[in-house]
Amino acid sequence: MAEESKKTEQPFEYLLRALQEGEARRLSQCLEAIDHRLLDCGKSLAEYRRARMILRSINRNLARLGAEPVPSVPDELPTADLSEAIHRRIDHIKSKGTI
Repeated sequence: MAEESKKTEQPFEYLLRALQEGEARRLSQCLEAIDHRLLDCGKSLAEYRRARMILRSINRNLARLGAEPVPSVPDELPTADLSEAIHRRIDHIKSKGTI
């Protein structure tokens, strides 16, 4: 009788293991996608800083030459640190009760 219960448990154990592996794989893929997004955000942040510096330089040169500076130079981001920006976003999402 003990052998019969082991035989009936095996399919459930297999199913449980398969579900667990599937969930682990999905979580791993999700974390990998987050990693890629973070790298993309870092690149975007660096590009934003570069573009802003160029525009500020152009404005200084225009002013020096007596021309009107471009009024719409983008504002500095609240933080230039990607890690800090991510923490702020997480805090913002938490404050909404989403996570």
